[in-house]
Amino acid sequence: MLGAAALAAMSVAADAAPTISFAGGTGTAAPGTTVFQDFEGYASGSWADTNTQFVNPTGTNNARPAFGSTGNFAAIRANGSYTVNFGPTNLFSFVLGSLDSYNSLNLLLADGSSVSYAGGEIIGGLSYASGNRTSATSNGVVTYNANGGPQIVGATFMSGKSSFEIDNLAAAVPEPSTWAMMIFGFGAIAGAMRHRRRAARALA
Repeated sequence: MLGAAALAAMSVAADAAPTISFAGGTGTAAPGTTVFQDFEGYASGSWADTNTQFVNPTGTNNARPAFGSTGNFAAIRANGSYTVNFGPTNLFSFVLGSLDSYNSLNLLLADGSSVSYAGGEIIGGLSYASGNRTSATSNGVVTYNANGGPQIVGATFMSGKSSFEIDNLAAAVPEPSTWAMMIFGFGAIAGAMRHRRRAARALA
């Protein structure tokens, strides 16, 4: 009985995991998303988090993602990590370069759980040319879709060796109804603040 319950719980967890799509050989942001981090705000050669460097030129230990990357990109070095948090989203995507078996990704979900991927799991279990700097099987855009499950709120990129190259992190563009609710909310707040100021002046 307990075994069946545990199996059911595992099934629910698996069903709740985001689905993955990989567009190898392209650098175009996934439909319905907008780039929120292209690493251009960092000085080339600077470091952040744990052993993560923002670089522009191609060097011995890093290679610009073959598709869609211009300017700076992030290279997570050996035993390094880079974490980014963002508002709840149903879609999260990024450009990756020369995917390696020692690269890994941990997605943080809105319900407090997380999902981890390593090597080819990052692109949905597809075969890839490990470390290849030009192959469409190792370079492209990967997208994670919550598909009605817990929304995605963060990601940690890790690498056991040099390096895990990423660029152009993107999330879903809010739908028109979401924008309308946000604008209505801002308007209501502004109205309440005006009302308070008037009331305060009247009392004075």
